[in-house]
Amino acid sequence: MKNGYLVQLHLHTSDTSRCGHDSGSDIARACKAAGYHLIAITDHFFNANIGCDRDLPWAEKVEYLLRGYRSAKKTGDEIGLTVIFGWETFQAGRELLTYGLDENFLLAHPDLDKVPYYEYIKIVNEAGGKIIHAHPYREAPYIPKFQPDPDSVEAYEVYNAGNREEEWNEKALKEAKEHHLLMFAGSDAHACPGVKNGAMLFENPVQSIYEIFEEAKNGNCTIVRTLND
Repeated sequence: MKNGYLVQLHLHTSDTSRCGHDSGSDIARACKAAGYHLIAITDHFFNANIGCDRDLPWAEKVEYLLRGYRSAKKTGDEIGLTVIFGWETFQAGRELLTYGLDENFLLAHPDLDKVPYYEYIKIVNEAGGKIIHAHPYREAPYIPKFQPDPDSVEAYEVYNAGNREEEWNEKALKEAKEHHLLMFAGSDAHACPGVKNGAMLFENPVQSIYEIFEEAKNGNCTIVRTLND
């Protein structure tokens, strides 16, 4: 691996996501061992595969969503790994990775999981959040038949290591180039062994999602399909 700053933008934990297999703490340690400088915990939102009862009061659901991030952040602070907060939400078949917003934003927007797709994007953008359309062309029983809307977002996940078919990544990459979108990769890891795939390598240090987007706009990053090479 050449010199640079490794970033992982798509991770799930067993603390929050029903489909997660390892805790945020374990994920953080695996990412540190793999050479990452910054990771984002993007557990499933309340309208997706979160582990808690969806009928809980909003504040309790927010607390549950933060469990994986807090576990990873605590360990990250101890071992020298930057951990940022995000989530993956399901909107009309389009799955959106959302970053740059915090607990206070979520508490101030009860039932955010129920707002329509375009309204959700408007709310997030107006609050200063950042969105990456996750695995735009993935096919799965839980994803309705739909067409991505590249004009609704500024970034695509053009390489998702969890995609079963490479064709889905290829379609996302082609569309992102045609619409001049920012292009990112993500592991979509639900367990420690998967964190080595779908990385981003930045030329300059990055400490926030805003710096990540700015460096991507300036062309100062590359996609690394696997750290095993």
